[in-house]
Amino acid sequence: MRPLLALALLVLASCSLGTTVASQAGDYNLAVEQAANTQLLRNVLRARDQLPLHFTTVPQIRGSLSVGLGQPGIGLPIGALASQGLTLGFNGSSSPSFDVSALDTQEFTRGLLEPLEPDLFRYYLERGYSEQLLLLLMFNSVVDPASGRRVLNDPRCWFERPDCPSPMPAQLIEAAFLTDGPNGRYEFHDYTALTPLGPPLTNAQATDPGLLASLAEGKLTLRPLGAGRYQLYRQEARLAACRRASQQQRMVAVMGLGRAGGRPPPSEQCARDEVVLGAGAAEAGPGIQIQLRSVADIIRWLGLVLRVQQELEAEPGDAPPCLAFRPAATPAGQPAREVCVFRLVRRGEAVPTGLAFEVDYDGKPWQVPRFAEAVPDGSRRGDYTTQVLALLTELVNLKKASSAIPSTRAVQILR
Repeated sequence: MRPLLALALLVLASCSLGTTVASQAGDYNLAVEQAANTQLLRNVLRARDQLPLHFTTVPQIRGSLSVGLGQPGIGLPIGALASQGLTLGFNGSSSPSFDVSALDTQEFTRGLLEPLEPDLFRYYLERGYSEQLLLLLMFNSVVDPASGRRVLNDPRCWFERPDCPSPMPAQLIEAAFLTDGPNGRYEFHDYTALTPLGPPLTNAQATDPGLLASLAEGKLTLRPLGAGRYQLYRQEARLAACRRASQQQRMVAVMGLGRAGGRPPPSEQCARDEVVLGAGAAEAGPGIQIQLRSVADIIRWLGLVLRVQQELEAEPGDAPPCLAFRPAATPAGQPAREVCVFRLVRRGEAVPTGLAFEVDYDGKPWQVPRFAEAVPDGSRRGDYTTQVLALLTELVNLKKASSAIPSTRAVQILR
């Protein structure tokens, strides 16, 4: 009888423990979600108030579960004990512990301040994010190399406020950043930039064993020039973002600040797989230069968006104002669909799309609207706030390195 009783207790305990572990894991996941959302939004609000940004992370949560036998709780008659009216009860307890680490290392901070990689823009675009949204979030400015004119993506400029750093018509800013006009979408082209290294080589120099060993590493290449001469090149993978300026020609947007040694003409960047760079490579042809933001710049841009929107006057009976854009070209004869890029709502104000979650900051509750597409008839704006937060969470996480996050080792003492 005792072996059967012990077996029954083990089976019941395992069932109870499995349910408890699953429930605790879900609770821990929810706790991490709430902590991450709160931290991210508080940093955006700190950016709005021109305060320092602070990041923390919860590298691990350790759950400690215990299951025992005892009289308290709901009893279960077992074996011979049932005839005596006795029951055995199960009781359990959970005492989780967790680490909170400050992300104030040099590596993490440098990652936040570095401009985003162009491949990230292409990745999110191919993942289905609105191109207009990505342009607003990731592009800091557009420069015309021919004229030197610089167009800033600043919320104050979108509303033509007098405090815009470089006053210019909103139509010009919209034409520089948004792509729902005749220029169409961006098209990406990968190419290899070949930078000449040293003077041309003779046939004997080109067949030197040391040089051949260097070529085997894959970063250098040797190309014939004719007449028994060769040129050594350094290879570098690059990305060009091209837009059609007209039916006959393309316009290229070179993301980043450029590199020493010049850039090839836009027509070559968009059409050729390999482009030779010269010391005096010219910016010939139609082209613009785009500067990408860093993650920290995106957070501060969102904070500036909130500050500008907060100072706008809402129309009677309307929802709080927001910086809106058209997610796609509007067919002729149909009302334009508009989407709010990012907004937070004070408790008590109207949230047309519904409430996603709420965060406290400086003693005040701020509500996050749910994601919603715009109504086709133009009667209601959509809202991409939560989509922006989802994208920003991924970008921040990309800058985290597990080796730079200190964690406390779990110590268990048995008596």
